[in-house]
Amino acid sequence: MPWKEPGEKPREPRDREPRGREPWGPGQGGQGPDLDAWLKKFWRGLGPFGRGPLGVIALVVLLIVLWFAIGGWTSIDAQQVGVVLRFGRFEHVLQPGLHLRLPPPIDRVRKIDIGHPRTVGDEARVLTSDGQLVLVDYDVHYKITDVRRFLFTTRDAEQAVRDAATAATRAAAGSHKLQCMIDGLDLPCPPGRTDGNKLGAEILAQVQGAMAGAEGDIGVAVSDVAVQSISVPSDVKQAFDAISAARDNGTTAQAAARAEVASSKLKAKDQAAAIKTDAEAYRRQAVAEANAAVARFGQVLPQYQAAPQVTRHRLWLDTMREVLTKNHVVINTGSGNVIVQFPVQHSAVAAPASSGSSAPAAASALPAESASAAEPITSGPARGGID
Repeated sequence: MPWKEPGEKPREPRDREPRGREPWGPGQGGQGPDLDAWLKKFWRGLGPFGRGPLGVIALVVLLIVLWFAIGGWTSIDAQQVGVVLRFGRFEHVLQPGLHLRLPPPIDRVRKIDIGHPRTVGDEARVLTSDGQLVLVDYDVHYKITDVRRFLFTTRDAEQAVRDAATAATRAAAGSHKLQCMIDGLDLPCPPGRTDGNKLGAEILAQVQGAMAGAEGDIGVAVSDVAVQSISVPSDVKQAFDAISAARDNGTTAQAAARAEVASSKLKAKDQAAAIKTDAEAYRRQAVAEANAAVARFGQVLPQYQAAPQVTRHRLWLDTMREVLTKNHVVINTGSGNVIVQFPVQHSAVAAPASSGSSAPAAASALPAESASAAEPITSGPARGGID
């Protein structure tokens, strides 16, 4: 039986219609379903709304309801706010929670995180007050205070914060000398050292002043500036390393020189103390010898006054004994009657004498003990006196 629409007249069978053209069957040659037949069946399923203008309106209303149901809601997190843009123009700000809005593309919601601080970092090559290059690595922390101004006052608020931080870094670093900013150089700095904390506070003050003095508020508040490192650029680092090495060598040489000076002072003090001790000992010995000589003179004087000739002869003998005990040479005048005995320097060594005298032979035959203990004897001057 031929297929027909409800309310239509039966169609006459056509012999030319190819087989396989049923509404839910495969198309010609098995190319897929028949879309026309599928749409007709869909309209039949709509009932009275599927025919005429009423069906079109019903379909449009259904689509609008589905559009609002799917895209008309948005959820904002606790740390966020939502900026509603209607056809690209700012409409209002949504606070955290669930909100109803017009579905896209009429309304678009841009969610902005304002609860957590944001960070922009940079590594700037700046000049110091003495014209030296220095590399400052820093991070700037800021928070969004007005989301509308943050998005629409400037083209890129984050880039504006970065530019302001760079300018503040140049101004802060330009007020200090290089040796005051880098501790590794170990150069004198009369004004005082400038570490990362101090430089960060100066940069923060500069950035906040620039933000406050700007023509328009961009909706951000800079809370902190953290300087990570202050160093010299890589292209001049080798020269600064050489300076540091030379300074270290100089410090080492100075320390060695100071140690040598201290050691020399100690040695000089020890030598001075030894010399002083020796001098004190010599002084005491000389005083003692002088006192002994004075005492001997005091003993000899009464004897000399009592017997001058005997005392003179005794003094002469003592003097000759003292002189001859220190000499190793004895001179014989040739008379043959001179016998000199004195302590020997080595064991069993006899004193020399004349070749014609037999006394040296007898003297050499004496034991060493008796020879060394014998008192020097000489004929000496006549007892009649010594002029």
